[in-house]
Amino acid sequence: MKGTIKGKKIISLIIVLAVLWISCATTIAEEERGKGYYIVYEEGTNKKIFSTARVLYLGDQYLNEQNILYEIVKISGDKAYAKFKERVDIERALDLPESQAMAEVFENEHDTLKISGAKKEKVIAIYHTHSDESYIPTDGKSSIPYKGGIFKVGTALKAALEKRGIKAIQSYQPHDPHDSMAYQRSRRTATELLKNTPDAIVDIHRDAVPAEEYQAHVNGRPLAKMQLVVGRQNPQMNTINNFAKQLKATADKKYPGLIKGIFYGQGGYNQDMYPRSILIEAGTYTNSRYKAEDGANIMADVIATTLYGEDYEKKIAPGGGATTK
Repeated sequence: MKGTIKGKKIISLIIVLAVLWISCATTIAEEERGKGYYIVYEEGTNKKIFSTARVLYLGDQYLNEQNILYEIVKISGDKAYAKFKERVDIERALDLPESQAMAEVFENEHDTLKISGAKKEKVIAIYHTHSDESYIPTDGKSSIPYKGGIFKVGTALKAALEKRGIKAIQSYQPHDPHDSMAYQRSRRTATELLKNTPDAIVDIHRDAVPAEEYQAHVNGRPLAKMQLVVGRQNPQMNTINNFAKQLKATADKKYPGLIKGIFYGQGGYNQDMYPRSILIEAGTYTNSRYKAEDGANIMADVIATTLYGEDYEKKIAPGGGATTK
């Protein structure tokens, strides 16, 4: 009997340690470099593909602005090398059954509620895992603990969504310090936001690479580009990836150059919590925050068009927004 009890305790301990190890490994995978960044080159040609301050792992992937998919195959110091995988037909993402499902569901619910005299709200939630992130040219520092300039970029996205008749709920909850446990802390915030049953939930960040990596003119307007991030350690990765591709396909059609790419990194980024979750890098710390806000303003139309269809503004009158603390 004692042997059986002892054996059960050992098994239980092994299970607990395994869970902790998996949790720790996932958290570490979501880390960013404390200093410096990687430059990723194409294997064989040494052509630069992109730069990133996120910690890279073998197997990470990157879909660039021209929709060419690469996979990281070698990491050496501040350099990494990626091999060509395929050229992606990004517009096919818009033909997937689920790409129009959200718009159809919303329209059907709107028609049903219209009969009863009620009104279906469009709702999008916004939060910030790295709440200290800031922009040196406008904020004076790259990091302002608990009240980074990144909140103002989220507020710009919120305001742009509200102008388009969408209820935007932004959380100003900080998740400092900026460490490997930040996503565990922000998971609680995401849980609270999801109680509002949003149509999508967005985690707004900014990158930590040179300014030129994100500088762009989109439809003749200077602004900071956006980058999407999808977690590879996520049971919903295919669904999240489809959503990310739909966002980029929409942006490529309406605002070419707005989305610089999609980074597929080791980690979860809380994207297991909801099928329409996305992490957006709004510019980098050496861009003006105003340019990031301009990019977020256009990104609002991309998100709305992707979720609700091209004529989303005609389907419902503008409504108010909300803020949570």
